[in-house]
Amino acid sequence: MKKLAVINGLRGYAILGVIYFHLLGVFFNRPGWVTYYIFDVPIFPLTYLGHGWLGVDLFFILSGFVLYLPYATKSRELTTKSDLWGFYKNRAARLLPLYYTVVIISVIFIVKWSHIHDWAFWKEMLLMFTLTFNFTKETFIPQSNYVLWSLGIEVLFSLIFPLLIWGIAKRGIIKFSLIVFYLSFIVRMVSCWYPEYNVAPHLNMIKDSIFGRLDDFIVGMLICHWFVTGWKQAWFERYSMHLFLVSMIVITLGCYFSDYVFLHLLPAWCEPIINTVFQLGFGLLILSLLHMSKNPLRYLFTNNFLQLCGMMCYSLYLWHGNMRMVFMADYSVSRIIAYCFFLFALSFLSYRYIEFGNKKLGDVLPK
Repeated sequence: MKKLAVINGLRGYAILGVIYFHLLGVFFNRPGWVTYYIFDVPIFPLTYLGHGWLGVDLFFILSGFVLYLPYATKSRELTTKSDLWGFYKNRAARLLPLYYTVVIISVIFIVKWSHIHDWAFWKEMLLMFTLTFNFTKETFIPQSNYVLWSLGIEVLFSLIFPLLIWGIAKRGIIKFSLIVFYLSFIVRMVSCWYPEYNVAPHLNMIKDSIFGRLDDFIVGMLICHWFVTGWKQAWFERYSMHLFLVSMIVITLGCYFSDYVFLHLLPAWCEPIINTVFQLGFGLLILSLLHMSKNPLRYLFTNNFLQLCGMMCYSLYLWHGNMRMVFMADYSVSRIIAYCFFLFALSFLSYRYIEFGNKKLGDVLPK
């Protein structure tokens, strides 16, 4: 199971990508900001710099992998009421203490109390404290902490996770995955007819709902199943480098297609397909790294710094939005350095003492 260091490393890249996007994306996130043409086809050599938001897509896939792992290995079950209660109890203990800590601090220091007489203010407070903000367009991205939208989707995934386990037990993971792929794709296609539900670039309340993104989590669960059962293990090990290169090509194509849609060079109905392209690219990337032997390339995904970032990703994610609002009044080098230092320091403290305060220090550090 030491190979799972790559999962922590990938989570590290995901959180660093998201932090970069929210911190410096204001300079680099414009699709096509550097463009060349080859036979009248626009080429974006720096397209990756505008796609740090893909860290969230990768998070969803990795969440499916990590949450399903103990059930794929049969070390846990969800067959009795006691199992179900234990699952929800553990998930609440894992997610809620830090979430409510961040929300309370956001309410005290970030929320504009001058709006206290507005119904919208109390509506957002109610939805924030009940974790139901994803169900209205106005609060899908909470104003007090805009990064929380994806955490809301993660919580909803945790709520329906036992149903997914039940569906897999009834239908088998392949058939059940195909059903979810089909339904999620239909939801994303429907969102194309409702652009009024766009809440941000690349975000639509329908497309990015739990139903539109459920297949992201299922991809992670499917990869976990293949990894645990050793399906095609020898083949994956033999061609891991080839798969890695293919995954990079697929992810790059997804970035290009996303830019083309944003620049209206492709129709809007292509965006639901692009989500599937990213799923394929990230899926191949995870499979290639899980089966790759030790080499310098694999080290880029398993070094201790990246692993620690991945292990701290929940704290880093919840804090980085508010910290940006506090520190980044301007974009001087000193402010960026201060932001990074205090963000990582605060995140480590909350990771150590809020997320895993009941564990020894050695148990929450990379091995």
